[in-house]
Amino acid sequence: MAGLVEQMFRRFMARQAHFFDSLSKDAKKKLAEVESKYAELRVTGTEGGVLFFQYKGQRLQMLDQAPPVPYEKLDKFLVDGDLVNYPSGDEVLLDVIDGSLSPRAAISRKYFRANTDKIIYDTEEFAQAFEQFLTEMRMILGGRSGS
Repeated sequence: MAGLVEQMFRRFMARQAHFFDSLSKDAKKKLAEVESKYAELRVTGTEGGVLFFQYKGQRLQMLDQAPPVPYEKLDKFLVDGDLVNYPSGDEVLLDVIDGSLSPRAAISRKYFRANTDKIIYDTEEFAQAFEQFLTEMRMILGGRSGS
C-alpha cells in the first residue's frame, strides 16, 4: 500500500497546472533548463517512500518505477528528520503542510536537502516555490488555505 506522502503527490499531479501556472516568469525559465530531467524524492519514515519524477512538457510526471538512467544522473531530494525534533521526514513534511513548521525552517534546518547538478532556485526562489507547493497540498488535503 502506498504511504501517505505518495498518495498526496499523486493527488498533487492532478492539480499541478495551478501550481506551475502561478510560478514567477523567472522560475518557469529556470525550470525549462531541467526539461526532461529525472529526479528521486526520498522521504524517510513509515508514511514516506521513494518517488521518481520527470519534468517534461512544463509538468511533473510521477513515474511508477525508477527511470532508465544511471543513478548518478538523477537529481536527488531528501526529506529527513534530525532524530531529535523530528525522527523522520514524513513527520517534517506533514508538519510543514500543517503549518506548524515553516518551509524556511525546514530548509534552514536541513530537513530538506538536494543533490543536483543544476541550481534550479536560489534559496529565496526555492522557499517561495516550496510555499506555493504547500498551499496546493493544503488545498488537496482540505486544510487551511495557507498564507
